[in-house]
Amino acid sequence: MNAKNKVIFCTYSSIYSSKVLEKLIADTDIEVVAIVNSTRVLRPSLNSIQGAITQLKISGLRYSTYLFFITDLFKWMQPLYSLQERSLKNIHTLAKHNNIPIVDTKDINTIQSIGFIKEYKPDFLLCAHFNQLLKEPILEIKNMQCINIHPSLLPKYKGVDPVFFAMCDEAIEIGVTLHKMNEVFDSGKILSQTVMRLEDDASLLINNCFLFEKGAKLAISWMKNQGSLITTAIQDDNKDENYDSWPTSDDVKSFKKSSKKLVSLSDLWSHK
Repeated sequence: MNAKNKVIFCTYSSIYSSKVLEKLIADTDIEVVAIVNSTRVLRPSLNSIQGAITQLKISGLRYSTYLFFITDLFKWMQPLYSLQERSLKNIHTLAKHNNIPIVDTKDINTIQSIGFIKEYKPDFLLCAHFNQLLKEPILEIKNMQCINIHPSLLPKYKGVDPVFFAMCDEAIEIGVTLHKMNEVFDSGKILSQTVMRLEDDASLLINNCFLFEKGAKLAISWMKNQGSLITTAIQDDNKDENYDSWPTSDDVKSFKKSSKKLVSLSDLWSHK
């Protein structure tokens, strides 16, 4: 019997990170040996309140509410979800139920975080919905591959919320990319991609949920095949395309004018 692929999962606690972690845990050929959860809000120097205020200034109330919806509100609603026979748990609950060590950090590149990663001798460090850049000491850990799930068809739509900007552009389809990580966001070698049609009546949250679920499946298949699996729509290269930072309040106004939804109250229940 082949040994399981040992994975450390790096993320920022949210609905999206739970979608990915749930699929990793469910796969019998994958062993999630540890989780690194980012507590960074925009910059390491900001605490959660300062970060929330800065985010509000950049993106406005509507988008900041969406971010609250997929992170803190999702966490606070866990007691209600527990009443459901089948419900999505946040990553800390999933970690506890599955005896997975988890560390919260504002900076994955500290000596302490690097030591935590090395302790578990992972085959893969998999990032998804993770807001920190890996630097050389981590990228060069022996016998460990650093890969990332990005919800766009790279090199198109690099940045922090590619699905938002794809929806703004009235894109017919988008996709998800699995790529190697380096010291520049969203620019490592593309390993595998798959395409998905953007649903006109679906919210930003729902489209992202679909993509992160597809991305988790893509990553699992790639890791289980030890990098031999190549999927549809691989780009020829990863040229320096535009990188979109956080949506501004003007971006969000344009988004809303086109009758698109960031999130709806039914979303938390439809994707529980």
